[in-house]
Amino acid sequence: MATPRPATASTPASSSVVAPPLPHDSWDCMLPGPPSRSNFGSADLSSSGLIAFAAGSSISVVDSRSMQLVATVPMPPPTSSAASSFSAMASNSSSSSSSSSSLSPFVTSVRWTPLPLRRDLLSTEPSSSHLLLAAADRQGRIALLDLRLRVPVLWFESDPPRVSVQDLCWVQARPDSYLLAAVSGPSSLSLYSTTTGRCVWKYDASPEFLSCIRRDPFDARHFCVIGLKGFLLSVKVLGETENDVVIKELQIRTDCAELVKLERDAANGGGSSSSSPASAVFPLYMVKFAFSPQWRHVLFVTFPKELVVFDLQYETVLFSTALPRGCGKFLDVLPDPNNGFLYCAHLDGKLSTWRRKE
Repeated sequence: MATPRPATASTPASSSVVAPPLPHDSWDCMLPGPPSRSNFGSADLSSSGLIAFAAGSSISVVDSRSMQLVATVPMPPPTSSAASSFSAMASNSSSSSSSSSSLSPFVTSVRWTPLPLRRDLLSTEPSSSHLLLAAADRQGRIALLDLRLRVPVLWFESDPPRVSVQDLCWVQARPDSYLLAAVSGPSSLSLYSTTTGRCVWKYDASPEFLSCIRRDPFDARHFCVIGLKGFLLSVKVLGETENDVVIKELQIRTDCAELVKLERDAANGGGSSSSSPASAVFPLYMVKFAFSPQWRHVLFVTFPKELVVFDLQYETVLFSTALPRGCGKFLDVLPDPNNGFLYCAHLDGKLSTWRRKE
């Protein structure tokens, strides 16, 4: 197995075990291990129908039509050279001797690149533009991976280092270029240039725990980030510099009594680092949201025991309801792009379907 073994009672979820690096022609034979809670449920579907999901310290790609495994690509282990050269272009044989002694951290977020993304990063043909993927891990490393070549084509700046990445999102800066937004640690939001890999803008939401980041389907320059206590940050990118970012801070009122208790227990227990993201500190307390694909400015938000419909333009709650009887806490939310249905996943494995009242 070239992918890390799944965490067991004797293997802590914060560590990973990898075999010595394999030659590139052997990577086609790799079988993915199962995702664990340390992968933060990271997955993404490309416009061409490919599902990428994190499994241990590797990324697996599955064809959504045939459900066949297409590829399994390991995240390169940390090296001393990578730490000092965060934006260096990767080569096919990068310090394999020093990598073999390192352990690859768990992958925590994956995002397919949007189209059209600038392709000057690629030095090979034929173009594999639809196989470019941004991936981040528990040590705060973010890489742009070419899944056809199975190597990183760009390493993004990591500052501060070794702070786990919670979520990623692509946002349009200009008609021909995108920035990569990343939520790191408990409350840090950063924007990275895909040309240099450097951080061009940063925001600290302390003491909030940031949970989820999504791009507006009606405006690729606009995205939102939500926190566990209902803090909502609306961000619009008008260019590629620090002065081109416009933000608005909002608040969705919700009952946070359970979270306050969890925070108190975590502080007394001392089990998690102060730099750990929300999914690591509170793995069973999920707050997610999705933009409506049919109504502009409308968000669907799930707190553990509440479903909320929020209007960004009027900054108000349009609808809210408690957790359905007999269902576990909300885990995630997904609107149907073709009709008014809304799908919610629950921690107990159930799936609830919601329909807008006439």
